[in-house]
Amino acid sequence: MSASHPLAAARTVSLEDLAEVPVMGGARPEYWREGLVPSRTPSGRPVPFGPTVTTSEEMIPILATGEAVSPMHAHAAEYLPLPALVYRPIVDAPPARWALVWRTATENERIRAFAEAVRATAP
Repeated sequence: MSASHPLAAARTVSLEDLAEVPVMGGARPEYWREGLVPSRTPSGRPVPFGPTVTTSEEMIPILATGEAVSPMHAHAAEYLPLPALVYRPIVDAPPARWALVWRTATENERIRAFAEAVRATAP
C-alpha cells in the first residue's frame, strides 16, 4: 500500500480491514483471486474491489497513489522495495500456498521431469 495510506500507520492489518478500502483486482482465474483476496471478510462483509490490473508493473502507480491496496506474498517486500510503498502483514490471512501449474496441451518430458524434481525435493 502507499506509505501515506491510513492503514500504513498500523504495524499489522487484518482481513476485516480490507472491507474498508478498495482492493486491487485482476487475479485470474476467479479461484486464484479468491485464494489471494477473499471477496468477503471472515465476518461476512464484502471486500470492495477497485482498479483491475494484469501485471505487478501496473499495480505500482495505483498502490503508490493510495487508490487501492493489494495483498501480496511476503517476498514482495524484498523484490519490490519502493519508498512509496509499505508492506504490512495480514495477521489472519491463511498461509500462502504455491504449486506448479502448466497447460496440459503443452506438457512434455521436460515439464514432467521438472515437476518430478520439485516433488522429490519438496518438504
